[in-house]
Amino acid sequence: MFTPHRRKMMLAGASATFVAALAFAPSASAHECFKKSWTDAAYARALESDHYMSLAVLADQFIVASVAPDCVGVLDYESLWASWMEENGISHVPLVWFKENPEQTFKAWENEKGNSGPGLLGSGNDTAALGYLGNHIPTLESTIGAGLEAAVGAGLCEFPGV
Repeated sequence: MFTPHRRKMMLAGASATFVAALAFAPSASAHECFKKSWTDAAYARALESDHYMSLAVLADQFIVASVAPDCVGVLDYESLWASWMEENGISHVPLVWFKENPEQTFKAWENEKGNSGPGLLGSGNDTAALGYLGNHIPTLESTIGAGLEAAVGAGLCEFPGV
């Protein structure tokens, strides 16, 4: 339905927004690293916490909402990311940790002189225990694009202008 060029263009701005949200969050407030292996009980407790947000929620809020608002809440990220998660030893959809309330964390940090501080994007290498979102952005982009294309094709939601 979407040409590769159109899919790339529609995700470019949204991906930039998502990356900027992580990059400009205060370094002590949001981390782009994620724990790869959770027990079901620990994952459920973390989801109930104010300090974790599912990568699926972030993808909906920062990527899908900006390119296809009608598709927010439609994509099944666990299915979209199943191969990527298996290949990388990830047990559950990654959770991003926030020191503060997530709504406040996404405000760009500025010091007294008005200078923005850097975030943590690209701050580390994946290990057996931890992954870094910055290392996986191309895969996440392509799977979200494919998911949007499939959802629009199945009539589950509409893409603006299509």
